[in-house]
Amino acid sequence: MIQIQFNPPANNFLPIDPLLKCGEEWIHDHEQHEEDDDDFHGPITFHVQLPIDTHRLNFNCRDKSSGVLLASEPSVRKEDTYDGPSDPFFFEKGFYLEAKTGFQVWPGSRLMVEAFTCSSLKEKLSLGGRLNILEVGAGIGVVGSCLAAAGGNVLITDLPVLVAHGIGPNLRRNGRANTSIRTDGGEQDCDRKQQCPKFLMGTCESETTIAAIDTESIDAVRLGNGWAKAAVLDWFKPVEEQLTQATTSDIDVIVACDCIFLRKLASPLLTTIATIFEHSRSNNPKFFFTFQRRNMMGLFIQLEELLGMIEERGWTVECVAWRDVVVEDDGVHQNYLFQVTPGAHDRPESQLVEEEKKE
Repeated sequence: MIQIQFNPPANNFLPIDPLLKCGEEWIHDHEQHEEDDDDFHGPITFHVQLPIDTHRLNFNCRDKSSGVLLASEPSVRKEDTYDGPSDPFFFEKGFYLEAKTGFQVWPGSRLMVEAFTCSSLKEKLSLGGRLNILEVGAGIGVVGSCLAAAGGNVLITDLPVLVAHGIGPNLRRNGRANTSIRTDGGEQDCDRKQQCPKFLMGTCESETTIAAIDTESIDAVRLGNGWAKAAVLDWFKPVEEQLTQATTSDIDVIVACDCIFLRKLASPLLTTIATIFEHSRSNNPKFFFTFQRRNMMGLFIQLEELLGMIEERGWTVECVAWRDVVVEDDGVHQNYLFQVTPGAHDRPESQLVEEEKKE
């Protein structure tokens, strides 16, 4: 089957918004962080300052960011990056290529954060208000933490090694300036200004999912104007075995940044999204994902192939924003933000009736 090359709409080009300020710095003196008892200290700190009244968010990374920062923003030189004998998590269960790349920040993260916080897309795509958001393939948790600080209730998920050594520690680090509470009790959806929203209470279906993870890493924390919590979600396992029905049935938005690049990941991810679409169909959920073109073939899926897989499921997919990114030692590539909505058979009958009346 011949696939027609995708070309993004010219009018959806989205330049980098200077209101969102990012940067990174090399941590030369690790001893200054000894008071922090987190079990993972990345040698690089990546930071984000949102265009709202909130404190700066800091994230420990394993490696420098790739194609994210402006020339005017502080960055780490390639020659300064970690060059140790081996990765500390190399022998840990579940540490595959997709987990290794999760410990650094990629271009789609900035594009997604801007779309939700400081661009005209926020209103165009109805991304305002306190949304219940599920982030999949979250890496170290940059995007989910930013969306929480902007006012969302965000469940940030990835493989166990990233939850334990990336998302969890970074959530605790950024949540120390706010009040965090345990979320294993209580039935009421209480005052959002003081207590954790019901959406983030009791998210994990099985305790075995988190048995090897510090329990503090799965507590919800207050970030800026919203809340965030970490949980394990492996796309190769049934969603029902990992997250509760109460959680998966109340999701408004799903986001995935820079994590659909290996061909083997595409089908499991789309199956996971399909499950969420079905469980949260009364919320009419949307799925937003970023995709960066790459020169490599073979293991890496091409955009046209991925879009074909999405359309085969009867879903609607639309490129809502794109930009060029400069990747060190790899040239200029296009980075896209897509919106996916479920097909008519995935939506509740009441909503279809309303749509017919409008027509």
